Amino acid sequence: MGMLLVLVGLVAGVANREVLDADRFASHVDAVRSDPDVARQVGALLTDRLIEDQPDLVAVRPLIESTAASVVASPALGPVVRAGVAPLYDALVLGDDGAVVLRLADVGAVVVGALAFAAPQASVPPDLDVRLSQVGGQEGSAVGAVHWVELLAWLCPLLGALLLGAAGALTSGPRSARVREAVRRVGVGVATAGLVLSGLLVVVGFWADRLSHDTVRGAVRHAVWRELDGPLWAAAGIAVALGALLAVAAGVTDWPRLRDVRGLVDLDRSPRRLAARAAVLGAVGVALVLQPSRVATVVLALLGVGLVAVAVVSLTVAIGRSPRRRTGVLAIAVALVAAVSLAAWPGDHELAAATSVAPREGCNGHVELCTRRYDEVAYPATHNSMAAASEPGWFFPEQPDGIVAQLDHGIRVLLIDSWYGQATDRPGVIAGTDAQRAASLAEAEVDLGPAAVRSAQRVRDAAGLTPQGPVEPYLCHALCELGSTHWLQSLRDVHAWLGAHPDEVVTFFVQDEVSPADTAALIEEAGLLPYVYTPVGDDWPTLGQMIASGKRLVVLMENHDGGTAYPWLMAGFEEAQDTPFLFRRPALLTTAASCAPNRGTPDASLFLLNHWVTDKTAEVTNAERVNAADVLLTRARACQRARGMLPNYVAVDFYDRGDLFAVVDELNGF
Repeated sequence: MGMLLVLVGLVAGVANREVLDADRFASHVDAVRSDPDVARQVGALLTDRLIEDQPDLVAVRPLIESTAASVVASPALGPVVRAGVAPLYDALVLGDDGAVVLRLADVGAVVVGALAFAAPQASVPPDLDVRLSQVGGQEGSAVGAVHWVELLAWLCPLLGALLLGAAGALTSGPRSARVREAVRRVGVGVATAGLVLSGLLVVVGFWADRLSHDTVRGAVRHAVWRELDGPLWAAAGIAVALGALLAVAAGVTDWPRLRDVRGLVDLDRSPRRLAARAAVLGAVGVALVLQPSRVATVVLALLGVGLVAVAVVSLTVAIGRSPRRRTGVLAIAVALVAAVSLAAWPGDHELAAATSVAPREGCNGHVELCTRRYDEVAYPATHNSMAAASEPGWFFPEQPDGIVAQLDHGIRVLLIDSWYGQATDRPGVIAGTDAQRAASLAEAEVDLGPAAVRSAQRVRDAAGLTPQGPVEPYLCHALCELGSTHWLQSLRDVHAWLGAHPDEVVTFFVQDEVSPADTAALIEEAGLLPYVYTPVGDDWPTLGQMIASGKRLVVLMENHDGGTAYPWLMAGFEEAQDTPFLFRRPALLTTAASCAPNRGTPDASLFLLNHWVTDKTAEVTNAERVNAADVLLTRARACQRARGMLPNYVAVDFYDRGDLFAVVDELNGF
């Protein structure tokens, strides 16, 4: 009981010192605020709230998010946060229920002000609610707990020491022996409390390390633990050292741990052995001082393995000495350990999420489509499918989420651009290759405008941004510096999705700046080759035939086909013809010229309807307007009459805005 009281006192003492001291409390709160993970999550949440009100700001989301995170973590916010901490401290410690409890709205107000300076076009509304966290309504119970902590911090160690000393003093023998025994009991009890606290810290640290960093709550928990972890380890170390000192002072000669210590420093050994032992002990001691949690975790893990081994051997002996029985027990134990290890092994959460969608009945969601040829069906399509607002690093995104999410939501044709790129010394930033630099800049000038090109050049030429590593294929919109997706990983994700959705036909329409040989190698490495459709004859098969054969991934290439080596890399504009695609204003989509022939041969059997507005200052707003049924369906029907073809690929930006799926259903007769 005395040891447990000392243990409680150690924890309460750390809480009293680190939390109930005003200056230290403010310092910890400020450190949590400036923690990189917390700042990143707060910046992302602020950005979400800002883009909810101003959707077109999604074009510069990475800039806003990085600016917000930088401001949240800025040392300049220290005085603001410390000033905001004072009322929270008063509410917790002094019981001032009328105090204004700390809210991160103060931080949010500063961030919004900084954004207004950095991006004056943002037009941030004055009533934008950026409150991220709130402490309130529980002040009474918190104050009660605080006063209990203050009491336990001094009362528990005192009572614990008295109980430990009394246990020794009540033993038999002369008075001097009882005094020494009382001191010994106190020393052993305090040291044991420190060791128990160390074990608890290892367990809690192990749990804390596995909490998610990807939410504000999770990031704050990690940061708070990092702030308290050090003081708690210091308290445990002081307790162990103080207890050992008291035990030594009591003249203890029969404590096994002290006998071991004397053996470790036994001088009746050779100088070489003493030097080696000194080096080992010194290294372990330094490791324990610098990284106590990690060292303790390793030691406990090894101890756990040893205990399991002892348990298996003991079980073998208990069951019998027959070799057959021992072999059976060992096999069962190994199987149990393997099963537990596999169950605990972390999985690919994105893959699990992608494969959790149950396949629908019919072909591409409709039984009636199974008997129609591939070129007799209309499909919802996305332009620049890889440029996703939900994925990090994409400037000027043109879709709300990534390729697998689009497939989950019903998109069946993915218009993507493939380029070569290189990783740089800035994590997450991919640089285009010098060989393709002129072509990518020229395309960016047309599609994105001169401002975007200048931005990419500044990013590329920024101090420390140096291409490194191998040249690899990426999905980029001309300039990989403005956003990129690793193509091989995307293909692997699509492979998993197709395996989980056996009744779906999917199409890639690729602007291929990557060679056919490299494209084919990627598709084969991703495991997609069994799904890829190879043309046979002049007519397309029905969707039902494609699904039955398993060949239900169509790959069309804009620039180069696969020739005889890769006949399944089909020449896109021999199979398809399209409409113009550079419309700077929504009104231009309603003119007769918007249906005029653009690329592709006149006898191509597929028809690509390009339906988006290229205006990076109002991407989302324009998508919501032109994807509405009264605009999209009207244009689709007009182009169908003008060209005498069903629009097979209805390609839009921000497919989640407007009525794309309803329009495609109507084109298919549903």
